[in-house]
Amino acid sequence: MSDASGDDPARADPSGVASTTDGGPVSGRRPYRALEVDDPVALRALAHPARQRLIAELLAGRVMTATEAADLVGLSPSAVSHHLRALERYGIAERADPAADGRTRPWRSRVTELNFSPRSPGGAQAINVVMQQELARMARNISAALTPGDRSAGDAPSRTLTFSSSETWLTDAERADLVERLERVLRDLPERHSADHPEGATRMQLTLSLVPVADPG
Repeated sequence: MSDASGDDPARADPSGVASTTDGGPVSGRRPYRALEVDDPVALRALAHPARQRLIAELLAGRVMTATEAADLVGLSPSAVSHHLRALERYGIAERADPAADGRTRPWRSRVTELNFSPRSPGGAQAINVVMQQELARMARNISAALTPGDRSAGDAPSRTLTFSSSETWLTDAERADLVERLERVLRDLPERHSADHPEGATRMQLTLSLVPVADPG
């Protein structure tokens, strides 16, 4: 079930593939570390659906073994190990401290933010694949939040779901300033994950999207 092969893009030399931006600790949190991936080969490698699911879990702060990750993506542990090693080569994943038994070393995210930036038409095509997967995931989450079911009053969509959309005209300088301010807000959020969050907290998907209108009129 693994896609491992001799021409797997993830086996390419990752040097020059990505750049990182480091920041100091914020309120006791792990230091902010953004990774920008702009190489077409790397983008195509990371567009794999299983790797996208693993990236989402790792960025959410999940620390997991290959066996635990295999249950999430529906692949064998050996196949998932291959994907995790690929993410390690691209600077996204790293080994965490050994488990208490000393026999297993789980995986964790090496970064707090991952950005995709195309350098070529090939890179843009790969990002398009990634974005379609991310939009589909967001649509599933929205649909689940709005679907009636066994839900307490505290879990009503009005409390857990926020969706806002608007259009305006921005210069390049205004666009860059807006993105910087929005990203600053996201960076200031407390870092929490499945094993360490306040009681009653809900895992939320936050997506920042600023896209030129295809037909502005």
